Amino acid sequence: MTAVERARHFYVGTYASEEEEGLFHCTLNEKTGELHFVSAMGGIENPSYLTVCPNRTHLYAASEKDYGEVVAYTLDPETFEPHRHGRTASEGAAPCFVSATPNGKILLAANYGGSVSAFSIRAHGVLEQVSCVQHSGSGIHPQRQDSAHPHAFVPSPDGTFLFAPDLGTDRIARYTLEDERLFKQEDIELPAGTGPRTLAFHPDGRWAYISGELNNTVTALEYEPQSGGLTAFQCEALLPAEQAADPANTAAHTAVSPCGKYVYVSNRGDDSITQFAVDLSDGRLSPVERVSSGGRIPRHFAIMGGFLVAANQESGRIVSFAIGAEDGRLTPTGYALELSRPVCICPMPEADSADWTF
Repeated sequence: MTAVERARHFYVGTYASEEEEGLFHCTLNEKTGELHFVSAMGGIENPSYLTVCPNRTHLYAASEKDYGEVVAYTLDPETFEPHRHGRTASEGAAPCFVSATPNGKILLAANYGGSVSAFSIRAHGVLEQVSCVQHSGSGIHPQRQDSAHPHAFVPSPDGTFLFAPDLGTDRIARYTLEDERLFKQEDIELPAGTGPRTLAFHPDGRWAYISGELNNTVTALEYEPQSGGLTAFQCEALLPAEQAADPANTAAHTAVSPCGKYVYVSNRGDDSITQFAVDLSDGRLSPVERVSSGGRIPRHFAIMGGFLVAANQESGRIVSFAIGAEDGRLTPTGYALELSRPVCICPMPEADSADWTF
């Protein structure tokens, strides 16, 4: 691989038993989109969501099980190979999301069982649990909204506010941190039956976009950084009406391209990725196209340079797509990796990531 054909390191989380290899280290050729397997490790049950801290020294994995854990890994500074060094209780059942605040001092975890947790990142990446808040409530869907189900926990661009979309209550819970402890603010309400799942901020910080898992939508929200307010101003369907009404189709991951021009949302059941163009004057979305995810049940994807890499859970395929330089459209590269039940793609942050145009 030449200097021009740089290798972007990324990690894959899967649904696997502790005895199986479930956490994978891979690379993406940033010129061709070719995917390569580097290594695999076991010793963790269901590492369903991963994040790398901003300084690129540690990887954290949510171990999605009844008595949830967050497992910490040290990353080799030259090879980026992960080495497990600790486990911490997630303070809730079925942790399904982890993320770090922009300053790298706090790790956030969403426990699908009904709570959110914050951990202080101490020396050498060691986690110290400092705060946990239990959500309450329910929604109109008899099976999926019987109780609170936080599905993500993300910081605002400056880290002042923290937002936890709750699929079970149709709310986005808003928090602040004081002395590293969580303090709950007023929730943001979404229409009944939305089932909010993942929230992504626009690069300029004025807007955010959230997937509605249960009603197959993406909602655009205006963000007010002084108050932490999120106000919905547009809701777009991800699928045609007949398909959207099919309970087998559920929205999954949402991401905004680093250039801010496009929003992508994956659709499980329909097994596709829907692309929207963003009006940079007001944040409004316009549908562009919907393309096959290259497999079955695209639970998650990530944008790396000029490529989008999708994890198709049930077909066991990780597929790369080239992102059109002029229109953001997705074109399959023809490259894929075969891994059992992949559910999360976690890129290694790059120091020069601001130079990417996609």
